[in-house]
Amino acid sequence: MTYPESKQPRACFSLFRPLAPSAEGARAAFFVAAMLAATLFIDGLANQTFAVEPIAVAHRGLSRHAPENTLPAFSTCVDLGIGIELDIRTTQDGRLVVLHDDTVGRTTNGRNVSIRQLTLAAAQKLDAGSWFGPTFKNVRIPTLEEALSLVAARKREPTILALNVKQLSPAGEQAFVDLVAKYDLFAESFAFDQNAAMSRRLKKIDPRMRIGRNVGRNDVERRLRENDLDVFLLTFAPDKKTVERLHRHGKQVLYNFAGPGAGRRNPAVWKQVQTAGIDGLLTDYPLECLQAWRADGDKRQR
Repeated sequence: MTYPESKQPRACFSLFRPLAPSAEGARAAFFVAAMLAATLFIDGLANQTFAVEPIAVAHRGLSRHAPENTLPAFSTCVDLGIGIELDIRTTQDGRLVVLHDDTVGRTTNGRNVSIRQLTLAAAQKLDAGSWFGPTFKNVRIPTLEEALSLVAARKREPTILALNVKQLSPAGEQAFVDLVAKYDLFAESFAFDQNAAMSRRLKKIDPRMRIGRNVGRNDVERRLRENDLDVFLLTFAPDKKTVERLHRHGKQVLYNFAGPGAGRRNPAVWKQVQTAGIDGLLTDYPLECLQAWRADGDKRQR
């Protein structure tokens, strides 16, 4: 995928499609999240085509509305054209799972032990949803394959998958790239947070594996000279000149505005970086962000 030429008009679409096989709690979670999303977006928008806009990328999925880094947190993102940021770790038996923390205590009912001490079978016996609410009882820690399969099967338009590599073994690096290849998601995906040596190994396994990195204002020029990155995940709100320069170098440009709190729930900043021409924005508030972008577009069309 080449940026910015590949951006396409966004369209409204049906929210309700069957889920891939999952726990009953996950199916219930999907409809809860879908109803919330429908309330926010459907009224009065049927059959409209939206102006070109960035892609909102949900930090750990819709983590304010479903348990973070689970299939229910991802499913409605796909239906609404929202991108997904997720975290990748490795179990004791070498399986790739989606989990933010090294330990499982915060987001499951298990003891606070490292995921590296658990087999996949043991990890998936844990309840990863009840801590968030009873609707999500028995939601499980997903494998990376389950997450990628969901996206590949149900995406209707261009999206962004920000794959936060927390911990991979050498064998896991090959498995990681193989999974992205299996589901033909190289154009949508990029790996970030791994060290430079791992980035080079991932590229060597398959040159189509795109590499991203958080980049501060003072590091933009250096990173351009090094030319090791496909995706600039900017940690500052860029202006139009900066975005256009990165685009001329063939880079995808995202703004990392993830995190909770009033400071990150800021429509003025969302609109500022939209005007600058970014390709995507990482946020804990993707639904509200899209509302702000689309409301601004409606004003311009009047």
